[in-house]
Amino acid sequence: MLSRLRTSKSIALAALATAIGLTGTAVPATAAAAPLPSDTRTPSTPAVDPTGKFIVARGLDGSILFSRGTPFTNSHADFVSIGQQVVGDPTAVAGLEGTHVFARDTANQAITAFAPLGNTPSRFEVIPGLLISSEIAAVTIPQRGSNAPQVRVFARGLDDGALYTNLLIQGAPQGWVNLGGFLTSEISAALTGPLDFTVNIRLAARGSDSRIHSMVFNNTTGVVSPWTAVGDLVAFGNPTLSKNGGMPDLRGNEIFVRRAPDRALFTWNFDNPGWVNLGGVCTSDVSVSVSSDNGLQLHVSGTTGNVYLNRRPPGSTRFGGFVNLRGIATGNPVATGGAPQFGRTVADQVFVRGTDNRLYGRIQLNFVGGFDPYVALNGPPLG
Repeated sequence: MLSRLRTSKSIALAALATAIGLTGTAVPATAAAAPLPSDTRTPSTPAVDPTGKFIVARGLDGSILFSRGTPFTNSHADFVSIGQQVVGDPTAVAGLEGTHVFARDTANQAITAFAPLGNTPSRFEVIPGLLISSEIAAVTIPQRGSNAPQVRVFARGLDDGALYTNLLIQGAPQGWVNLGGFLTSEISAALTGPLDFTVNIRLAARGSDSRIHSMVFNNTTGVVSPWTAVGDLVAFGNPTLSKNGGMPDLRGNEIFVRRAPDRALFTWNFDNPGWVNLGGVCTSDVSVSVSSDNGLQLHVSGTTGNVYLNRRPPGSTRFGGFVNLRGIATGNPVATGGAPQFGRTVADQVFVRGTDNRLYGRIQLNFVGGFDPYVALNGPPLG
């Protein structure tokens, strides 16, 4: 499908560049930028759909693993390998027409595959024009009028360490654009308000000064706010933005990250600026999910290797504290949230890689301690 769509004359690359304002074109460099530091590259993180339709992960053999979900039974099928050899973790996003999978291959190229609804992705193709040195962050652009389905992706350039973006229209990439900066972490991207015809995307990453930096990208006009340091906190690992999690409200206004060197969990809310210490000693990046009652939930692993949950009820401004969910995590936990779509009935659902390199999922049934046991997904082991 991608090859056919690339030949389409409906969207001219030159027109797109004009709309974006030519704010960034890649400048050839004499040598590659320094790679991302080790604290941002381990442990690995699966990608989950907030409505329960899929899980994507990297296999022990370096291939991409895909598990198709069945939302109305709150379950996921065994992992199957869909090929490729990738660096870092793959990601995926769902749109009205199906699932888009993205990854960085061993030649540092951005690659993508598409699967119509209910199918498994196959036939990967390169997104040309840029070599990358990070995982890919992707957001599905909400449908606006008669616009064709769109997905916007972000990645760190291999040569200069800057942030780049590309827009895929019905799967066809429109060209990479340089948004500047120098990144020293993976990228977090989330839709943010206002909820109107414009589509704003907030981005967060660590900069060369070890602080978190943020910008807002307007997908409708291409206007970009400057990269701005978020306070003076020195960060450890990768930041995570809150997302809508399959719910109607846009939530890209909060950042969660560990502080260096003590790895306590901190949060910043752009509606009420200032870093807030949530405590703990976290040995993983944080997963942020929206529970079925529209509360916000954080999942991290602690010094014992157990998975911990910290919940903020809807309407509250405070998190209740860490609750031990047990399990031994050897990767970053990731939670779907509890979006009640397609017959789904969970309050939340968290996944984590265990000591045997299998992915284990645990369903949260309610908000008074109701959890199902951890259940393993079979198939090839995770890397």
